[in-house]
Amino acid sequence: MRSVEVVTLAKRDWVTIAGLCVSLAVSVCVLGSDSQWRSLWPSVAALSVVLLSRNALIGLLTGAICGAVLLSGGSVLGAVEQLVLQQFWPIFGSSWKLSAVLFTLILGGFVALVEAGGGLQALVRRLLGSGRAPHKRMQFTVFGFGLLVFFDGLANTMLLGRLLRSAADRCGVSREKLAYLADTTGSAVACLAFISTWIAFQLSMIREGFAVAGHEVSAYGYFFKSLSTNYYCWFSLALALVCVWREFNPGSMGAVEAKARRAKVAAGVSTERAHVSHWGLAIVPIAVLTLSIPVLTYWIGSEALLPFGLSKFAESYGKAEAYVPQILVASSVLASLVAAVAYGVSRKAATASESLQIKATTATFLGGVREIAGPVLILIVAWMLGAAISQLGTAAWLSELLQGRLPVALFPAGIFVLGATISFSTGTSWGTMGVLMPLAIPVIFALTEGTVDMERDRLVVAAIGAVFSGAVFGDHCSPFSDTTIVASIAAGVTPLDHVRTQLPFALLAALVALLAGFIPLGFGAPAWVCLVAGFVALLVLPSVWRRACVC
Repeated sequence: MRSVEVVTLAKRDWVTIAGLCVSLAVSVCVLGSDSQWRSLWPSVAALSVVLLSRNALIGLLTGAICGAVLLSGGSVLGAVEQLVLQQFWPIFGSSWKLSAVLFTLILGGFVALVEAGGGLQALVRRLLGSGRAPHKRMQFTVFGFGLLVFFDGLANTMLLGRLLRSAADRCGVSREKLAYLADTTGSAVACLAFISTWIAFQLSMIREGFAVAGHEVSAYGYFFKSLSTNYYCWFSLALALVCVWREFNPGSMGAVEAKARRAKVAAGVSTERAHVSHWGLAIVPIAVLTLSIPVLTYWIGSEALLPFGLSKFAESYGKAEAYVPQILVASSVLASLVAAVAYGVSRKAATASESLQIKATTATFLGGVREIAGPVLILIVAWMLGAAISQLGTAAWLSELLQGRLPVALFPAGIFVLGATISFSTGTSWGTMGVLMPLAIPVIFALTEGTVDMERDRLVVAAIGAVFSGAVFGDHCSPFSDTTIVASIAAGVTPLDHVRTQLPFALLAALVALLAGFIPLGFGAPAWVCLVAGFVALLVLPSVWRRACVC
């Protein structure tokens, strides 16, 4: 058996080396090409090597190296300089990216303390209760938590996946399904929430688009108008609910879910022998982490704490935008300190010595950090690839393909398709918004010149929703997206397995958003009618696709 595994590993290594060599050779060959298609090559190379090697780190690094070769003009020293100084080193100069790494590492230690304290097991048991279908109740619990942690997509995805994966194992829910639910309720909820770490950037992009068109408007007003046209976000959330309720698992998700159910039955009650303490020792640290982010944001962004109001709370998020990275790190440190105290309380009877208790707490926290340190490298390499893609101008070139090639009625659908293409090939939702929003709104104004203001306003709102929807699509299924990678890291699966199992859900939600949402919306259908039509289509989908249901 071992010899077969060694041979298989050796074959995979040779395939990986061959894929790397071919990717570099193609990069050198396309150097002299004037075609803008070459800007897509780093993404294509990364995806190809990931699929061949089943190793996200090697694949993403290959794409980053290919980008460095293209940007340096083929010089070996220039490529090394580009890779190190222009793609790797700037990561540590970005407060957001550095804070994301620190937040992820600290949260790994935080979850280790919460799990080892035993309170999490008691909390999950209390939430799930007793009775039949624990796997279904577990998935509804994940979805409910995802709606509660609405203020930040990264915090949502990391917290849910890392906190609940042991409970998911005990309930017969696959890690891939956990990653899908955490990922879906991350970016989609943050994009729809009017109070989140996304909102300041979203509003600034709307303002930028109108400024380019020569208009000054209330960005918040247009954001609220666009909520009913952000079809992909709504339909991806609805599809997640349907897949839990009807046990609808298209693609390879059905196989991994069936395997998780069998593993639970085979494990029996042996998985329930973990240390269990009072559920409050878990809920208090989780509440501190969850609430400290919006509380600190409000405290920093508001000039006076009282009187309190929702409009004032929302405004404070915009003013505190620059401090969001530091707020995330501060919240994770504060929550980890509370979790350390809760861990000490739960283990007090087992460890009488205070020095031994401190050592045990430190060892548990550092163990959680070490567990997640390796996968964080994948996130860093994904940013390196993203830097190369950005410098090659891939997104700007793709956006130019749309202009002047579609009738006005199909423009919202075209924006959505182009946004989905850009976000999938570049892995950045915010980058997609930044490229498309300042282009989409002025183009709508140019194409609708001389028409009724109400009709033009309707198409502008549709374009804003289409930009947001297309951007979130890539966040859900691009192998280069930091949200995709964080979701897989948190749930304990490989990024490739997460992309492979989530892609059918993302494509289904995107197809419904296109056919039931943006196309009829462009031809004049009311936004709410499109929403209802999409929800009904998703509701009947499992009945039409019966073979995707797990029995």
